[in-house]
Amino acid sequence: MPEKPYISGTFCRDIGCAHHRALESLTGEEYIQKKTVYCRDCFAWQFYNWLKENNWRVVKTAPEMSAKELAAHIKGIDPVKVEDLTMDEILCL
Repeated sequence: MPEKPYISGTFCRDIGCAHHRALESLTGEEYIQKKTVYCRDCFAWQFYNWLKENNWRVVKTAPEMSAKELAAHIKGIDPVKVEDLTMDEILCL
């Protein structure tokens, strides 16, 4: 896969980093050590290190849903089947 231009906030896998394939078989400390050498100029790696140094995390947001729909999902119920119930009634099921 050819390398895509870096977009702020993306990671190596997302841009098709040329070094990523050589690192895929490695794990743990060995992966980090080699990645530090191979990817020192990579903006995606620099972004990851910046996040780590500043105690930040990337959080994936979920699509907006109503409280009733969320309650139904929490209880493992299809939201369509309980659309006539209140949120409290759904949570009591």
